[in-house]
Amino acid sequence: MADTKTTTVPVKLLYDIWAIDEERIPAGTVLDLPVKAAKILIAQGKAERNDPLPGDEG
Repeated sequence: MADTKTTTVPVKLLYDIWAIDEERIPAGTVLDLPVKAAKILIAQGKAERNDPLPGDEG
């Protein structure tokens, strides 16, 4: 049986992007994305990781 829980990571958009439904998501928005999608946006220079540094979790 496959694990249906997808691991997500927070990313901050550096540029506006368009969602699948053609809705614009503005730069500066923080999203929780699946790891694969986050890696693609980071590699394209369109987003950066937005998770806390060790010790800053709160």
